[in-house]
Amino acid sequence: MAAQGFPEFVDNYQLPVRDRCQPWPELKMPGPVAKRLQGLRGSLRRHRQGRRLAYLDSTFPWERSGFRYHEALALLDLRPDTLFFSVWDLTDPFPAPVYPLAEFPKIALEEGVTDVYAVFSLFLEGLCGMRAEVEDPHPIEGLDISEFAVKVGIEIHGTIFPGGGFTATPDGLKRARSLASCLTTTFSYVPEALESVPGATYVQQALTEIRFYPQTIERWQRPRPLVCMFAADPSARKGLDIALAAFAELDPKRFHLHVVGPHEHRRDEFPAELMTFHGWLAPAQLRELHRQAHVFLSPVSAEPPGSPGSYQGVTDGFPTQAAADAMSSGVLLLSSNPAQDHRVLAPGAHYVERPPDPEAFRNALLELASDPERTRKLAQDGSDRVRSEMDVQKGIAEKLQAMGLFVAR
Repeated sequence: MAAQGFPEFVDNYQLPVRDRCQPWPELKMPGPVAKRLQGLRGSLRRHRQGRRLAYLDSTFPWERSGFRYHEALALLDLRPDTLFFSVWDLTDPFPAPVYPLAEFPKIALEEGVTDVYAVFSLFLEGLCGMRAEVEDPHPIEGLDISEFAVKVGIEIHGTIFPGGGFTATPDGLKRARSLASCLTTTFSYVPEALESVPGATYVQQALTEIRFYPQTIERWQRPRPLVCMFAADPSARKGLDIALAAFAELDPKRFHLHVVGPHEHRRDEFPAELMTFHGWLAPAQLRELHRQAHVFLSPVSAEPPGSPGSYQGVTDGFPTQAAADAMSSGVLLLSSNPAQDHRVLAPGAHYVERPPDPEAFRNALLELASDPERTRKLAQDGSDRVRSEMDVQKGIAEKLQAMGLFVAR
């Protein structure tokens, strides 16, 4: 199914949540006879049709990590013969078969897979056989396909994102260089990775499914109160405490904040007239909230580095995925920018930038509420920029081109 049609399919399709107590899966290697027969089929397919891509992931968590789901959908749209594999059972609906990664060798041989693509350092390190033997592997660690990939000539391509095991610390950059030496193509938009990892290929942070998050204008037909939203996981660097403190002294008749994520335990600290706590929302519910909101708050900060191997020291990409999705819908972004990354969005032209401080955010909100027309115009310009530069299909087409796999429509 092409990505243009997926929103209705996804909104109305339900799958059961997997049992999260499953034992750690093991890679299943095919027997000698099966290898010969399946290898012959794969060779014939490669000879007749050329290269074939497989997308590998730990799972497809759309509701809480949308960009990986968006990339998978864009790959399906641009290369419909792409195969999809997941370590864990599928938790969110997807318009194509998703196979167990444990069965990758058998299926890859049979279907003629020549290339794989995946994201996140921890997952890629697992695929490449770099992870240390531990009793309890990390939940997003990939299964080791390195020996099999070398034997059959499968090339591994991957993207190093903020988080997912990568930190721009000396230890994190050392591991990133080791990982890149195992990959055919290494993508990143993180400045430190691009500077420190030999051969890293720059790609824009184009991860937003603009077809699912269309630009809407309903919010500007009712400019008061100024409706704001915050959506993030509980990591301290996301800035929930800053957003709540910024709102604590505002007038409920002029401002309202919607809080999305696992933060319901904070509900009793604030009047319901001022704040609404939703918990996690499904993508369609989040999209509906975008239509009401004027401003998205993102007071993110850089995480302090931890000891080597701790995976602490993350600085989120700018804007965050939740912020980019909201901007695609037409919401104005009020954000800090700890990495001072202005490659795509310019402060004052596409969004409002303030340091991660409650008073700074509160004053910015008062300014925005006092001039609704300026606020609307800035939101429109930011939304237009995100939709032109951060479309996931544009980003995936760029990656396929670099991998030599792009198929023109």
